Amino acid sequence: MNWNKFLPCILLTTLLGACSGKGEQPNVAPAALCLTDSLLKVVSVDTVHVQEVIDELTLNGRVTFNENQVAHVYPMFGGTVTELKAEIGDFVRKGEVLAVIRSGEVAEYEKQLKDAEQQLLLARRNMDATQDMYLSGMASDKDILQAKQELASAEAEERRIKEVFSIYNFSGNAYYQLKSPVSGFIVEKQISRDMQLRPDQSEELFTISGLSDVWVMADVYESDISKVSEGASVRISTLAYPDKTFAGTIDKVYHLLNNESKTMNIRIKLKNEDYLLKPGMFTNVSVKCRADGTSMPRIDSHALVFEGGRNYVVVVEPDQRLQVKEVDVYKQLSKECYIRSGLSEGDRVLNNNVLLVYNALNAD
Repeated sequence: MNWNKFLPCILLTTLLGACSGKGEQPNVAPAALCLTDSLLKVVSVDTVHVQEVIDELTLNGRVTFNENQVAHVYPMFGGTVTELKAEIGDFVRKGEVLAVIRSGEVAEYEKQLKDAEQQLLLARRNMDATQDMYLSGMASDKDILQAKQELASAEAEERRIKEVFSIYNFSGNAYYQLKSPVSGFIVEKQISRDMQLRPDQSEELFTISGLSDVWVMADVYESDISKVSEGASVRISTLAYPDKTFAGTIDKVYHLLNNESKTMNIRIKLKNEDYLLKPGMFTNVSVKCRADGTSMPRIDSHALVFEGGRNYVVVVEPDQRLQVKEVDVYKQLSKECYIRSGLSEGDRVLNNNVLLVYNALNAD
C-alpha cells in the first residue's frame, strides 16, 4: 500500500487534535477536529467583514518614460565627433561629458575671445593714460568719460564671450563638450565617433531619462470609460515578474478617444525601485471600481476550496471546532471574493493551507 498519499492527512490530523475532554472515553463517537496551537503555526485565520462590492477592470498597459524626466541633447555647433563617452543603457550624472566635438565655429569664438581680451587690455591702458593726463590737466572730463565707456564696453564684450564658453562647454583648441543636462539613463543615441555634424542638424544626439519614476499608460475601451476615474486604486503585473505586483493610483485620465482603436488612455505614475520596470514592458492593469453599491461578506480568495462545481470554506466555530461550509460566490477577483450566502459578518475562516485542512476534515 502506498502510504505517502495519506501522510498529509495523518500529520494534519495530529496537528488538529480533537475537541474532547481529559482522557479517552471508550465507545464514544469520534470527536470533532479543532483549531489547536500547533495548527496555528501552519494556517492563518481571517475574520469576515461585510464590505461594499468592488468590481475589477483588467486593462492592457505599457511602461513608458516619465516625460517630466526626459531630456534631449542636441549639437550646439557643427563639427567632428572626436570622443564618445556614453552608450545606450549607461547611467550618467548631471554635468557628465557625453561626447567631445571639434568645430570650426568654436575656433571662431576662440578668436573672438582673444580679440576681446586684446581690446580690454588696450582699453585699460587707455584709461590709465587718460587718468594721468586728466590729473596733469592735459585731458578733459569728456576724455575721461569716453575712456570709461570704452573700458566698460570692452569688459562687457569679454564677459559675453566667456559666458558663451561656459554655456557651450568650450574646452580649448576648437573643442566643445556635450554634457548631460540631467541624471538618468541613456535611452536613445544617434551619434558615433568621427561622425560629421551639420550646423543645422535638428535631430537629438542623446535622449536621457530618469527611471526613478515611470508612467504606465493603459487603454480603456469606450464601454468601460464610466468605470475609471482619477484616484482609483490599481494593481499592475508584468510578464517579467509574475509573482510581483505594483500598486498605484490613476493620476490622469485623458478624456480623448483614439480615432483608430477607439480607446481612452489613463496614466499611472509609479515609483520604480531598483529600476525593475523598463520602458516598453507590457503590463496588465487591474483597476478597482465601484459596482452598484451592494455590500456583501468579503474573504481572501485563498480561503476558497473549489470541488465538484461548488465552493467551500473552512469555518472556525466559537468553540474552535473546524467545519467545512459551502458558500455561494457572487464575484471572485484576483485576491478577494464576495460571498452571496453562507457567511456572515464576524465569521472566522482559514485562509492559508486551507486545502490540507479541508482534505483532513473530509477524510473517511
